[in-house]
Amino acid sequence: MRVGGTDMHIVTLIFIILELIMFVYQIFYYLGHPQDKHRLYYVGLLFFLILKNIASGFFPDPNLPSPSLVVQYAIAYGMGFLMGAYFPYYFYKAFELARLRWHALYGVPLFILLPFAIIFPGKFLFDGNIDTAINYGMVIPAGYALILLFLIQQSIQAKYKKDIQDRRFFEVTAVYLAVVPWASLPFFAFFRIHQVPEALLTNVGFIVITVLFIRRSIRESRQEYDKLLKLASANGNESLSKLDLIEQMIRQLEATGISPSQRFEINLGTVGLTAREKDIVRQVRSGKTYKLIADELYISERTVSKHIQNVFEKLGVSNRVELLNRLEIWENG
Repeated sequence: MRVGGTDMHIVTLIFIILELIMFVYQIFYYLGHPQDKHRLYYVGLLFFLILKNIASGFFPDPNLPSPSLVVQYAIAYGMGFLMGAYFPYYFYKAFELARLRWHALYGVPLFILLPFAIIFPGKFLFDGNIDTAINYGMVIPAGYALILLFLIQQSIQAKYKKDIQDRRFFEVTAVYLAVVPWASLPFFAFFRIHQVPEALLTNVGFIVITVLFIRRSIRESRQEYDKLLKLASANGNESLSKLDLIEQMIRQLEATGISPSQRFEINLGTVGLTAREKDIVRQVRSGKTYKLIADELYISERTVSKHIQNVFEKLGVSNRVELLNRLEIWENG
């Protein structure tokens, strides 16, 4: 069933509408919580998925007077490549898989985006056959996409090999399985999968990621609220709302004359971290990347990642947001 005389199927349109609603909601939520970088990377997933659905829904359509058919093919497949190309970066940043850094920043442009951008138009200009040009343009990206799937899986195992029971391991593995169809788009495009099966493959995976993301957000929100309740309980005010609890905490801190930075340092000194771990946590709080921290401390990026993992284990947290929340909440008694 097509929409309004276009080549877009109703299934694709439904997914686009749902994802646009979610995109707007997440943008507003992130603007209110700019420290939540994991949400920002998730918004990136939404953005590229919406672009990909719109492009593959409308193009290629020979009935459209413009743009030309070759440009339509370039847009349709190009958006699919951008979608697949984002995943190494997403895993590298959102799950801090340092082993993917080179592929996320350099490998994807070199072996997915650049080959198609050069070979597809070059081959088309040479013989004028779009199908042949697509086939040639897909070879390198499709092969590299499969290599990326393997590398992401290996990076996940390497990071969590010490504790395979870590809930974070199951979360990132579930996300990995959900994005396999997405990361394989350059490979699947080689076989010209129809719009509806392709939309179902990619968007069902997105639903899985969304469920996991919402579940994680709820867990973090509950942890934050539990800390506020602990503060209220110490002062005999268990019935206060979350907003009242936050205001009470701020008033209490102002009354004691302790700044957020002082509170952070006091908590940092009570959780059993080494001097090196404390230095790295301070750098993390300032928003620096692992590479920048490594450069400033004259150690390797891998060493920084290992120190951070040790800190996570000591404090019972699984990411930067939880770490900073743990150290920036005033602990009473």
